[in-house]
Amino acid sequence: MSNLIIENVPLTKEWLADLIEKKIGVKPKIGTSGILDNSELGYMSMIRKVRLHFDAEQEEQHENLPKHVVLKVASSSKGGEVLESAGDIKPDAEEAAAVEKFMHNTECDYYSVFSKLNKKPLRIPTIYETAKAGKTTAPIPVIVMEMIENCKVYDLITGFDKVQLFKIVDEIVKLHIYSLTHEEWKAVEPDEAINEINEVFHSMIKQIAESLAKQPGLEAISTFTRNTFEKDIKFLDKFAEDYLTGKRKSVLVHGDMWAPQILWDKNDDISAIIDWQISHRGGPMEDLHHLLSTCTSIENRKTLTKPLLDYYFDQLSTGLEAKGVKNPWSREEIDEEYKHTFIQGAALTIFANGFWSNSPVLQTDGQPDLGKITESFARCRSYVEEAVAEHNMT
Repeated sequence: MSNLIIENVPLTKEWLADLIEKKIGVKPKIGTSGILDNSELGYMSMIRKVRLHFDAEQEEQHENLPKHVVLKVASSSKGGEVLESAGDIKPDAEEAAAVEKFMHNTECDYYSVFSKLNKKPLRIPTIYETAKAGKTTAPIPVIVMEMIENCKVYDLITGFDKVQLFKIVDEIVKLHIYSLTHEEWKAVEPDEAINEINEVFHSMIKQIAESLAKQPGLEAISTFTRNTFEKDIKFLDKFAEDYLTGKRKSVLVHGDMWAPQILWDKNDDISAIIDWQISHRGGPMEDLHHLLSTCTSIENRKTLTKPLLDYYFDQLSTGLEAKGVKNPWSREEIDEEYKHTFIQGAALTIFANGFWSNSPVLQTDGQPDLGKITESFARCRSYVEEAVAEHNMT
């Protein structure tokens, strides 16, 4: 019988057992590995759940021993296939490796920061290992984390309702209170691989935008592209630079806050927020923009934006005041930040829709689902049209 946890992946059962023992003080027997629900939506990693077995004496002496852990092994093969379908984009091997390294190392860095805190800023899994490339604690780049049991995720098109959106904003507020009252997260520098992939990433978005703009009803994307990428292909870098240099007040941004990253329990409360692969120092409205542009109905976005911004401001102010810190933004400045972030949000929403429409996100039984694609594109169109109008693009 093989001692490997996953076939052809050089991670042994003994290695994992020792790792778990080091973290919780009890050594399990390592059982079988299997595919995690919704893991087909992870495009830059191979994700597997692994069963842990403890004997009766161990379970009697220790409460709440984990039943499983999740292994997240860096792998970009699925992402490359989807990009090729989305915009006739075929990253070469070096580009794919750079993207893979950047995303894995970024997630390792932020999970490492969170793991050192006595109290986590928001709901995230327990982390057992964050092994970047070359780290001697693991033979390959891998993250080992708690498996959140008995949780669910919502389908992108089903989306979030009013109550759920306010619960998500509660978590965003917690992240921002942490950001504005702690300094250690700022020590995480953008991984060096970012310099190798920025130009590639900008070109990818532009190509996907040009491809999507040919779809009926998505003509506003052409207007957006003409006023952004065609004027300055690096406009997203300049957006980010304002927060990195302190020109604008920054917070820790999740960066990819959409449906599969938010795990819910049986009471429909948030169990955890996962996948911190593109987290960064950025603007306070970035995560909310991504949620509202992709993960809820057009009607919800239009009717709930102001109430959500009001709630965000009030909760942030109250939470910061409890720690003796003043909210760095006025209510009017939050509106200005929201407007400012429309351009960055539209670029990411366009990229996401081009990517998702060629992936399992908008498929049913392995085939493109026209109903899902139509609804996602409608949300994209409405949002991009609003971004164009807000910034007086012609």
